[in-house]
This record gives sequence, structure tokens and C-alpha cells, in this order.
Amino acid sequence: MGFDSSYFIEAERELDTIRMRNRRTAERRIEEINEKCPDTAALRKELAGTSAKLIGIITERPDNAGERIAELERENLSLQERLKISLVKHGYPEDYLAPVYSCRICRDTGIVDDKRCSCFMDIVKRKAAEHLNSVTPLKLCGFEEFSLAYYDDTRPTELGPTARKIMAKNLEDCKRYAEDFHLPYKSLLMRGKTGLGKTHLSLSIASAVIDRGYSVIYGSVPDLMRRLDREKFEGGETLDMLNTADLLILDDLGAEIDSKMYVSMLYSMINTRINASLPMVINTNLSPAELEKKYDERIASRLLTMEELLFVGSDVRVKKSAEQS
Repeated sequence: MGFDSSYFIEAERELDTIRMRNRRTAERRIEEINEKCPDTAALRKELAGTSAKLIGIITERPDNAGERIAELERENLSLQERLKISLVKHGYPEDYLAPVYSCRICRDTGIVDDKRCSCFMDIVKRKAAEHLNSVTPLKLCGFEEFSLAYYDDTRPTELGPTARKIMAKNLEDCKRYAEDFHLPYKSLLMRGKTGLGKTHLSLSIASAVIDRGYSVIYGSVPDLMRRLDREKFEGGETLDMLNTADLLILDDLGAEIDSKMYVSMLYSMINTRINASLPMVINTNLSPAELEKKYDERIASRLLTMEELLFVGSDVRVKKSAEQS
């Protein structure tokens, strides 16, 4: 199943905008060099003139065309080198006047070897992810809104340090995860009781990763399983998006109803992403023993080999509600 054609249309529009922006950047650079570096501008103009000379030779077809073309090639290479030296002398990169491309593979055409370039498909994936997130309860938040004041710092937990120290480390680990995010990348398993900030920090990761231009899909496992169940009969693209988004955030794993079909869909999705080295952030209230009991060994082993963040403390939502009452 492929992506809806509407996402390709939106991607073409975005690519048009990218091309226009890059052309304007190149034009501004030329204007800047013309104004500030007349000697460099003269070299650029002379280099551009070699193209007109080449067209003249091809049109006229003189007897010594081959010799003249070879001479013109030598002149062109010499001018290119002199232009680079001149740019560097004036403090610019040697390729400052080269065409500007966001993707050097397809040169912003969106096509390479008669196929869609990966840069174009990345835009399609992002557009599809934006649509899916728009119909799910995605409410992005930031790390700066995460308050450690709700976690006790007076007595040690069963893990040793106080709840606040453990959660402070979780906060820093999540910030670092978002700042260092790239593909391929590791997955995170956030585990702990309800109301300890798993959703907040995972959505903060989502917000930061989206800001860096990656496609992110967030959804609660119960909602996504119901959607996938419907699309088995109606047709849809949710599974494709879950399998290909740069980052997939699965919230509330374990809250979905017990179903062999759901377990099969979950395993397929998790396994597909792991095999493709595509990261996930998965939140659950279940302990390792409960994960192993609810899911078969294949899923539990996949989950329990992820980098784990343990969430501790008392329900933050209860404390916030008490403050407001």
C-alpha cells in the first residue's frame, strides 16, 4: 500500500518552494559578489562567456572544431580555478557561486535514476505523518514545562537515588536523545506507573525532533490498533506510515484489549522498524513480568532489549489536581 496521491501533490509544492528559495539564495550571492568583489565578478562573467563560445563553435562547425573545443575546455578549467582562488581571497567558500541545492543527489528535482529521490519521499512521509497526527490527540509540549518539583527528594527509592534525582536524569537523557537524534538511532522504553511523566517527555522528544525536520508519528497503542483493525477492511495507509516514519512514539502500550490479532500487528510493526533501524519511543505501565505475560516472547524480548528509562514517584496529575482545587 502506497501513500495517498495528495501527499505527493503537497510534496511537489514544497519542492517548488525549496527550488525557488535556493534560486533566490544563489541570485543574492551573485549580487553580493558583483557589489563587493568586482574582480571576482569579472572572472565569473568571463567564465559564463565560455558557454556562448562553445555554442558558437557547435553552430558554425569549423574544420578545427575539435581543437577549438579542447582549447575552450582548458580555458574554462583555468577560469574555474581562478574564480575559486578569488572567492577564497575575499573570504568566501570556493563554491559560493555554485548553484544552491538542498539535495545534491537529485539537485532538487525530486527524481534520480527515473525514481523518486529519498529527499522527496521524506517530504511525503512528513506530510503523511502530519495528517495522521492531526487526527490523533497529539498535543506537543516542551522539556521546559517538565517540573521536577513534583518528585520527592527527601528519601531514596527502591532504585537507590531519590525520585527527583532519577527523574532529573530521565529528563536529561530525553533532552540528549532529541538533540542527538539521527537515523539510524536507538529506541527507548519508558516504563513506570501512570502519571509519572512518560507521555510528557515523549511528546517533548516529538516536538524537538519535528523541529529538526524529521517525521514523527505519535499515538496511543489502543487507538492505533483500532485504526489498523478498521483499515484492514476499509483500506488505508496508517500501517505504511507507522512502518516508515523517522520516529514512532507508542504511548500506553499494554492498555489495548487482549487480542491475538493485535499482538500480531504489534509484533509486525515493531519488528519491521527494528529491522529497518528506525527508532521508537514506547511508553508502558507494565513491568517486565507483565510484558512477558501479556505478549509473546518475541515482542517482550524486543522491548526489553531497548534502552530503558524507569519512571518513579507519586502520580503527578494527582498532585497538580490537588494544587488547583
